[in-house]
Amino acid sequence: MGDDGVGIYVVRMLKDMIRAGTDVEFKELSVGGLRLVEEMLGYDRVIMIDSMSSNDVKPGRIREFRSEQFKETLQVSSPHVTNFATALELYKKLEPDAIPRTIRIFTIDIKPEFIFGEGLSPPVQEAASKLVDQIVREIK
Repeated sequence: MGDDGVGIYVVRMLKDMIRAGTDVEFKELSVGGLRLVEEMLGYDRVIMIDSMSSNDVKPGRIREFRSEQFKETLQVSSPHVTNFATALELYKKLEPDAIPRTIRIFTIDIKPEFIFGEGLSPPVQEAASKLVDQIVREIK
């Protein structure tokens, strides 16, 4: 879906730049809620990358969030609609020792257009490259 795939695009670029044999593992996921948190269990640090569309969208803007910032989105209405914040809080109670010590979430703003395509728009492509450089510096 074009710019909406920027997270997977960034992960693939990172895989190409960080050699095998490091203590870094890459996952390409299209999941949320409980399944997303289950994928994090057992890791010390997690970095997530995703696209974001909001009312004040600025295509190509990189933002960083911590998992704690999502606490206001907690919901307990149904296990079938469990979002990331709710799932994380649940697993903190169920498996506290398996929760990563650090969870960083990077987003890149995209226009809320749902156009099928494989490439990224120029501002999102530029932001993806900058984010890759930043993460590579931090990992090394």
